[in-house]
Amino acid sequence: MSGGVDSSVSAVILKERGYRVIGVSMHLLSAGPSSAKTCCSINDILDAKKVCVRLGIPHFVINLEEEFKTFVTDPFVSEYINGRTPNPCILCNRILKFDILLKRVKELGAEFLATGHYARITKNKSGKYFLLKSKDILKDQSYVLYNLTQGSLRDIVFPVGNFDKEYTRKIALEAGFSQISNKKDSVDLCFISGGNYAGFIEKQIKFSENKGFIKNLTGDILGEHNGIFNYTVGQRKGLGLPSKSPFYVIKISADTNEIIVGNLENCYNSELYIKDFNFINPHGISELNKMDLTAKIRYSSPNYKCKAFVLENDAVKVLFDEPVKFITPGQSAVLYSGLKVVGGGIIS
Repeated sequence: MSGGVDSSVSAVILKERGYRVIGVSMHLLSAGPSSAKTCCSINDILDAKKVCVRLGIPHFVINLEEEFKTFVTDPFVSEYINGRTPNPCILCNRILKFDILLKRVKELGAEFLATGHYARITKNKSGKYFLLKSKDILKDQSYVLYNLTQGSLRDIVFPVGNFDKEYTRKIALEAGFSQISNKKDSVDLCFISGGNYAGFIEKQIKFSENKGFIKNLTGDILGEHNGIFNYTVGQRKGLGLPSKSPFYVIKISADTNEIIVGNLENCYNSELYIKDFNFINPHGISELNKMDLTAKIRYSSPNYKCKAFVLENDAVKVLFDEPVKFITPGQSAVLYSGLKVVGGGIIS
């Protein structure tokens, strides 16, 4: 329970359905941002506790601060200084929520772990599990859940996956949680306030010199940058390069400490490669090249029509029907067959 409306309503729904429910919150940060747009703060944990008291259910707080640093914030910094743009929420879901936390709640005697994610889980007659987009497509969170497996899907419940957000808020209001029902959605990373990624990273690293060259595609020096972690593929603002037509970041090279820029037409690609691809259903490996697929290349991206092919070492090649702009190494690409999540992995 994060203290937000979605996980709170999940607890309400499960109790109404006759489950024996306990509330569990993750303590991730001793000293984090106090922004109202983040989650996982001390105030959020207190909100979760208030909900549990009102519902008459036990509430536990599990300290995962060290694990959060090891598996989420440290890799976040490492990826940026190596020229990639990570999504730490995916690591948090894969390792903290649906691995470590799932094991901890089992130790508490729970049979299932329920969260407030907007996604759906189904099972066919042969016992195979499927991860589907939520009913509310605008709130769908299946993109960050592509690392789930058959084993974890068996033990997970998403009570609000069949609801739209307004209906979830209505349930909270009717249950007497007016303050929770009006609580804003989290939009920032929980460990960074105001989206200042570069400032957070700069505090973590000890480089004495971060500067390097900004070059065009032919190798001409156009200017200087102040650390490659300040940039991401597709970035246009903040380059400080005078030009009649805008420049965009095309590539970030950690090896040479260089930013490569070009015009918008240089930002399109027809293919990408995914490393360490996770198949929700392993039988999909042999069927992948026959499927009509769509791909999301970041959380907020459209669904792009594509074909995909399995390569060696759990890698997958994706060919788009039409060129796609701003494919970003370090982000995740997730493949869908209709509403079903086929799987996903990191763009290499």
